[in-house]
Amino acid sequence: MKPNDTLLLALRPEVPTEPAQNPAEHFQNTTLRPILKFLHERIVALFAHHLHKRKVDLQKMDVPDRKKYVLQAFQKDQALRNQLVGCALGLLTEAEWAVFVASERELSRRLHDLLIERIKSTLN
Repeated sequence: MKPNDTLLLALRPEVPTEPAQNPAEHFQNTTLRPILKFLHERIVALFAHHLHKRKVDLQKMDVPDRKKYVLQAFQKDQALRNQLVGCALGLLTEAEWAVFVASERELSRRLHDLLIERIKSTLN
């Protein structure tokens, strides 16, 4: 393992999860969830910046509309999506990157879902 990989792994908090049913779920639970927990404040800040740039006031919306807006923003704003995904992918080790690339479609979908849910969870 390279020194940078050791440093990246040391940054990640522990995230208790249930046993995985398949390799994609295992990667999600052991790699993506800890990375997103570590990045939580940055994820929230990036989304707040998106709201500021778009002049969107979520406080004027009820909770279901806020959550709907998060989903739509993530689907329609490629720059926002790329920033959020890039933050997470930048914290993968070389070995994790190889796993991610091998199952990119499935793991990207899981990463997108986790990011959306993490943002939504801050809106209650």
